[in-house]
Amino acid sequence: AALAAAAAHARPPEKQEDNLLHDRFGLQAGVAYSATSTNVRFDSDAGTPGTELNGEDDLGLGKNKVLARGEVWFRMKERHRARISSYFIPLNRRANTVLDRTIRFGNETFNVNEAIESEIRLNLLAITYAYSFVKNDRLELGASLGFDVVEFEGKATVPARLRTEREERSGPAPLVGLDGTVRIRGKWYAEARAQYLKVNISDVKGTLKTYDLNVLYRLHPNVTVGLGYSGFGIDVDSANPGDSGRIDITTHGPMLFGRVGF
Repeated sequence: AALAAAAAHARPPEKQEDNLLHDRFGLQAGVAYSATSTNVRFDSDAGTPGTELNGEDDLGLGKNKVLARGEVWFRMKERHRARISSYFIPLNRRANTVLDRTIRFGNETFNVNEAIESEIRLNLLAITYAYSFVKNDRLELGASLGFDVVEFEGKATVPARLRTEREERSGPAPLVGLDGTVRIRGKWYAEARAQYLKVNISDVKGTLKTYDLNVLYRLHPNVTVGLGYSGFGIDVDSANPGDSGRIDITTHGPMLFGRVGF
């Protein structure tokens, strides 16, 4: 009897079935082929309205670009998660073109038929907390609260006249959203995330939205691959004296990624 009890005590615990929903920490890296639309207007410091510009049509910026995004997340408790993500190949583009009309960009005026060099830079860092109000072996569904730190820079240069105008905008934006993952069958999963913000405060109004739709396959208890579609959009119109203008950028496209989880 003593030997039987000792053998039972020495028996290792039953191994838990591999399940993506049980991971407590994860690292993800992926690439996305994005299609982007850019509309900007930068007014002068005195408030003179700038020209409404489309970055792709008026300035010759590329509509498509390969972006790379990294993400780390961890589960503090069974229903509490945090996620940090950033584009480590950001949405930066540069172009050279000849203007087909006169434009006003900030405090500078660029004339028709002038050769112009333009550059637009966009960086995004997102930090999100999510609470799962549904959590079991097949489904996790939660509400999220976080903020995105957006940095934008636009620059236009006419080399022949040595004239350059640079405009920068940056700041954090709080967002709310939904976050869900479902185990379809066996090693197949689907997940969706969406966040949204709409503001209309004093002289500033705008919207910010992000979303991800993914299908995942669990190759190994610690390795998952996925194919998805992601998008980001920001539209801010400011009438603040000395800092007025508009930024409207949307980018979206398919994404391929790998994830390591524990």
